[in-house]
Amino acid sequence: MKLLMVTLVPPQPHSWGAIPVLLHGQLTALRAHHEVTLITLVADDAEREAVDNLRRSGLEVHSVQRCADTMLRRLRMATRWVAGRTPKRTIWNYEPRLQQLLDDVLRNRRFDLVQVEDMAAGAYRYRTTTPKILTDYEVRRPRAINWRVWQARQPGRTVVDELDWRRWRHHQSSIWRRYDRVQVFSKRDARSIEDIAPELKARVRVNPFCLTLPPECDPAREQPASLLFVGSFLHPPNVDAAKWLVGDIMPRLRRRSPGVTLTIAGDDPRRRIQGLAAEDVTLAGYVPDLAPLLEAATIVVAPVRIGGGQRMKVLYAMAAGKAVVTTPRGAEGIEPAIDARALSIASDADAFASATSTLLQSAATRRQLGLRARALVRQHYTPEAYARRAQALYTELGCCA
Repeated sequence: MKLLMVTLVPPQPHSWGAIPVLLHGQLTALRAHHEVTLITLVADDAEREAVDNLRRSGLEVHSVQRCADTMLRRLRMATRWVAGRTPKRTIWNYEPRLQQLLDDVLRNRRFDLVQVEDMAAGAYRYRTTTPKILTDYEVRRPRAINWRVWQARQPGRTVVDELDWRRWRHHQSSIWRRYDRVQVFSKRDARSIEDIAPELKARVRVNPFCLTLPPECDPAREQPASLLFVGSFLHPPNVDAAKWLVGDIMPRLRRRSPGVTLTIAGDDPRRRIQGLAAEDVTLAGYVPDLAPLLEAATIVVAPVRIGGGQRMKVLYAMAAGKAVVTTPRGAEGIEPAIDARALSIASDADAFASATSTLLQSAATRRQLGLRARALVRQHYTPEAYARRAQALYTELGCCA
């Protein structure tokens, strides 16, 4: 089958962000069975190198350079946001040259399927009668405006964020309707689409993350009583998780497990978590290579309470054979892990601290949890597993036998 894949960033096997790793797993799965052409945006030298690597591997890649003038992009976003109803994230990811490239390729080439990754990529126009699939990474559920945001450090920006959230309901519905199928990563996101646009229920399919299995971490390299939390702090659910972890969970852990330490790694350009540092809490910021931090951690924690989608931070740590403590929200999209006892799951601060403390006290229990986690990822979340689920969807659409 000839498949056109459209992404906002190039797939990469190793990346700070979750999306390039996810895309690499998907691309690996699809290339094993189909003739794939990739269209993507690139922003920096690392992404250009990723595109070059894909081309050297034999993949046909068409790329468009993002506008390098940040001030121009911000002005364009502000103008379009004030004048219309489109959310900021979609505007920020719109490049006119990418639309032109899509028009040219679809006018001159025939594909059996167009697979579009990310809601913001879904907002481009795909002028073709070819079946189209959209992968929506995170469904935004409607909610009331939080008027207390006026108390924030930057109330103007925060109020805009709240108003922007109200745009998502209509915007998502209008984009979903353009596609023959909509893939999501969790059952919760599938239910959210049904709540927002019940008439589209029949188009929705759940197809979780996949990733290439990373090297297994060596338990001998763990640092005693060390916790690791990873996330981009441009993403509000990660900010909420970090604040809950430091403000409510760590005080309980200090009583249960004296000497426990926490490292929080991730880019924080808005300085949303800068006040969380303490003698036993390190804010590592952006770390080019997470492997040393991951291997040194006794336990990986993901106290996620809000947001949709699936958590690559959880899946990747499991794939590396680490013991992971998370919440029911953090385990979404990894439901088999619950039955397989491959995750430790806790809903409130007391339970989270208790589960973490129990694992800190037993290397054998941590090791068994990590082994079960890695085995589960190998079974359900590798490119091969993704390919099986994708193939069933393509057959359903009549794209291939």
